[in-house]
Amino acid sequence: MNNYPVIKFILLFISGIILQNILYIHYSTLLIILSVSMASLLILLFSEKQSNQSLKTLFIFILVVSFGAVSYIRPGDNGVRYSFKEPYYREAVICGRIAGIDLVREGRLITYINADSVITFDGIYTGKIKILSSISEEKRIIDSIYERIHTGNKMVLKGILKRPRDQRNPGEFDYEKYLNAQGISAIISVYDVKNYKVKSAEISFLPDLIFRIRRSIDNRISLLQNNTTASFLRGLLLADRSMIDPQINDFFINSGVVHVLSVSGLHVGYIVLIFLFLFNRFNIYARFIITAAGLFSYLVLTGGDSPVARSTIMALVLMVAPIIGRNYNSLNAIALSAFIILLICPNELFNPSFQLSFSAMLSLVLLYPPLAKEALKIKINNRVFNYILMFCVSTFAAQLGTLPFTLIYFHRLSITAFLANMIVITLSGAIVGLGILALIISLISIWLAAVFASANNLLTYLLFHCIKILGNPELSFIRINQFSVFGGIVFYSGLTIFVFVIKKFRNIRAKTVAILFLAASVLTFIRADRKELLPGNLMSIMMIDIGQGNACLIKFPNGKSALFDAGSASSFFDNGEKVIAPFLSNQNIDKIDYAFLSHIDTDHSGGFISLIKNNKIGRLYKPKIDSTSNRDLEFEELLRNNRVRFDYYCKEKVAIGNVSVYVLNDTFESCPQYRDANDRSGIIKVVYGNTSILFTGDASSKIEGKYLDQYGSFLKSDILMVAHHGSRKSTCDRFLNKVDPEIALISCGIGNSSNRG
Repeated sequence: MNNYPVIKFILLFISGIILQNILYIHYSTLLIILSVSMASLLILLFSEKQSNQSLKTLFIFILVVSFGAVSYIRPGDNGVRYSFKEPYYREAVICGRIAGIDLVREGRLITYINADSVITFDGIYTGKIKILSSISEEKRIIDSIYERIHTGNKMVLKGILKRPRDQRNPGEFDYEKYLNAQGISAIISVYDVKNYKVKSAEISFLPDLIFRIRRSIDNRISLLQNNTTASFLRGLLLADRSMIDPQINDFFINSGVVHVLSVSGLHVGYIVLIFLFLFNRFNIYARFIITAAGLFSYLVLTGGDSPVARSTIMALVLMVAPIIGRNYNSLNAIALSAFIILLICPNELFNPSFQLSFSAMLSLVLLYPPLAKEALKIKINNRVFNYILMFCVSTFAAQLGTLPFTLIYFHRLSITAFLANMIVITLSGAIVGLGILALIISLISIWLAAVFASANNLLTYLLFHCIKILGNPELSFIRINQFSVFGGIVFYSGLTIFVFVIKKFRNIRAKTVAILFLAASVLTFIRADRKELLPGNLMSIMMIDIGQGNACLIKFPNGKSALFDAGSASSFFDNGEKVIAPFLSNQNIDKIDYAFLSHIDTDHSGGFISLIKNNKIGRLYKPKIDSTSNRDLEFEELLRNNRVRFDYYCKEKVAIGNVSVYVLNDTFESCPQYRDANDRSGIIKVVYGNTSILFTGDASSKIEGKYLDQYGSFLKSDILMVAHHGSRKSTCDRFLNKVDPEIALISCGIGNSSNRG
């Protein structure tokens, strides 16, 4: 490492950031350590004794590590956190200025408000508070607002103020942490355009100019391209993936090419290549200045997106070496780029995008040369073959180096990534080029630009068609859950030994044996810290936090699983997709064997819809269909279209291994009390040995009396899922005394009022 002083420095700097993240040493202590080490180093530097060299090295080590620690600020340490007393306010009023505006979505507009004051029922909050504002209305109304608002406008908003959702279940995305890292502490949802008022037309000139340019480009893209291509180009050129179909996004993840959808190094590379091609005849200084200007312009157009900023810095560092007359060194250039980025924002070290970008770059520098050397031993004098071979080797190197981070964040090992990268990178590069060309030509001729746009529509169709095949969840990846940081350390240790084996071992047989032994060792040690939340050979019950609604998972001793209700779903948040599916994946449950829908109300049935569409439900039990309910009719049509077997509740016993599931109600009975959907809820008792659980859906007190008369002491259970989210209209004293549970579970959302009335 003698030739890599920058790498030594950045490794020590990074160590300081990690140390501070783990230990969180007080700043005053760090500053004392920094000052003492600096003073000691200065004294030693002016000393003439050669024996002090080891002490100098030690104090340099302490100085750089403490510098890294001092520079680090944890998310939230800068005061960005939810600062209100209650987590939910039904009628909050916000006064402030628009700090940013997202590109418009279908029927929804998101703006960022720097609030001066927030008025709630428990007081007035003042200070610097950044709030994400979301307004939902008809498309024409949203479009009208979108056209007239500007960055810098003073606003008054009235709506539901709430704390962003954090990680409440294993495998769930921590949205609050994500927003806090962007300086956003709360969310306000506005549902009436009358409550979204512009009080002052003041404009922040530069931010508003950037927004208007982005809006203009987006409008021009939408004018030229069909919806599919427009949403794709919006992501590639303007760093806004909000309009890309979530299913298409999953196909990209499954096939290992989701990096194409994130504006980052690949797209910055496209921009650099375009500028270098166009200005190839200019001298090196002019070419650098023009390309740098182009990169900064692209950075501005993408809204200063963090991955673009990072990739721009990396590109400029790589380009500047020849200009200043330095010999180019890949490792030093990567290390210098990392240092500049981390100096500006140390929290980037813990950003998945940062980790993936730099692990990919390092993999190409460190792994590609030895792997390429081995591959070139296949001596075939065919230029095309050798090109494809080297492309495969570089792809393999990048995937190998980024594998731990891919498994930690996506839990998927793609087996179609080689082919997908060859197709997607090639086609997406052509789509970006044609998209930019069409935009430029449209300034002269819309008709001619439409010709290029039509070609782009075709390319996008081909790309998406290929990605649907290569991202098919049944053949595109192997799911690997609960991969930890410890597993990543083991993997990289094994990878280091692998490179040593490739370089040092000459005999092919010895090399093969060593690699196989190494692979077996890594696979064994990677699982050493794995813990199961729902262990095998036991019955486990997990109440899933889905906010307002019900969702409870049972894993039986024989490995089968049952889901009792699945929470709600809306166009903004689907509990089935965002909460339950990630949790099932985290627990290695591919499919729910038995689903029990208590009744058709959306806070119990909504989450099932995405689970059914994604083939996550084996068999479902529900109340007899209510022909007067469109929701019930549509739900059963969904079941039939997706070939999910379903049965209506009738008094029966379902045996699941050595566990008995008793359905206590019969929705075929003609009973006046069953007219209400809540009172038709499935009443289910699960018995395993001496342990029993009673599920009551949203049954009211009057229907509880019916079951008391019918079943009496059989209702006695150890665990009770309290009816109707703890409502006063359910779980009467007589019923509670008869059930006599040791544990009562209540599922209700923030701001729930059902227990008050």
